Amino acid sequence: MNQDMQNLIERCAKGEPCAQKALFEKYKARFYAVCLRYASNSSEAQDILTEGFLKIFNSIGNYRGDGDFEGWMYKIFVNQALDNFHRTKHNNMFVEAQDDVHNNILTDNNAAFSSEEQRRLVQYLHNLNAKERTIFNMVVMEEYSILEAAKELQVNPSVVKTYYYRARAKLQDLLLQNEKELLKEYNLVKE
Repeated sequence: MNQDMQNLIERCAKGEPCAQKALFEKYKARFYAVCLRYASNSSEAQDILTEGFLKIFNSIGNYRGDGDFEGWMYKIFVNQALDNFHRTKHNNMFVEAQDDVHNNILTDNNAAFSSEEQRRLVQYLHNLNAKERTIFNMVVMEEYSILEAAKELQVNPSVVKTYYYRARAKLQDLLLQNEKELLKEYNLVKE
């Protein structure tokens, strides 16, 4: 970590408003994107972002520098998004579902996305219901195992598996639909 960043962290730990604002401005876009993946809308994402930064500012003095600072913050935002999910009615909406997994699923490639791909992914994620979106994020983006996600959400692993595969199938349908629309737009479809 460079000296400027170390200095900024120390000033934030002392509660300096200018330093907190600088940290917020430096990372707000990156972590808003994380919050938006979990949220139902931009207002909910903004709430998660605000609560996450409040937790960071309240606990930044506990950051010992053992790991990557951005990674430390990232974990706080993911946990804040999951806390938000637990606080809302979404957690009570889980039901035991049959394992009706589709055979036609997306690949498991979790490569880095370009900003345009991230924007489209968020658009597609917002077509999922809260359970599907949260589980998809946990398993694909945060790399939770099915068992870890089930433990975090306090549900049966078969429930996580079902919603995960439903989310993947819905996303695949959306991607195929988008592909057809693009081909049509550029007159590449044979009528």
